[in-house]
Amino acid sequence: MRRRSHPLWRFSLDVYARNRVEKACLGLQTACGADVNLLLFCCWTGTLRRPLNKRFLRRAMAAVSGWQREVVQPLRRARHALKKAGTGIPRTWRAHLRENVSSLELNAEYIEQLLLARLAKLAPQPVRNADAEKTVAANLERYLGLLGVPVGVSSRRRLQSLREACFSGRS
Repeated sequence: MRRRSHPLWRFSLDVYARNRVEKACLGLQTACGADVNLLLFCCWTGTLRRPLNKRFLRRAMAAVSGWQREVVQPLRRARHALKKAGTGIPRTWRAHLRENVSSLELNAEYIEQLLLARLAKLAPQPVRNADAEKTVAANLERYLGLLGVPVGVSSRRRLQSLREACFSGRS
């Protein structure tokens, strides 16, 4: 699959590559059940000064939940399972298959981002004088609030890392 660039994808690749972001996103995924693409979507729209209300976030979550559950998560589980020894499959075979599954998983993540980018056209319009950093923070807080999981100290630190990465250069 040829992945064509689009603004959300470029933003996500750039921010995700920054110091501490991958660890922060995966930590929020594990601790809170957050979808990494939705975290990055909240950040991206926030940097554009587009505040996401709960109604719109619920719509975004619903738009990608089936894809996450039926496609992305099974691919992720398969990739993780292929890391483990003891499956009776030679290590080199597992490594090759894991590489292929990883590529499929990335394609699935890309498709989810395309769905979110399409939905972004219906998001609230930018607020001209809004503080982008505060908008990112509010979008992330609203999203995590909708997950209905208490956000502990570790998750707050992860959110801080993610927010900071949106406005810093590569570290």
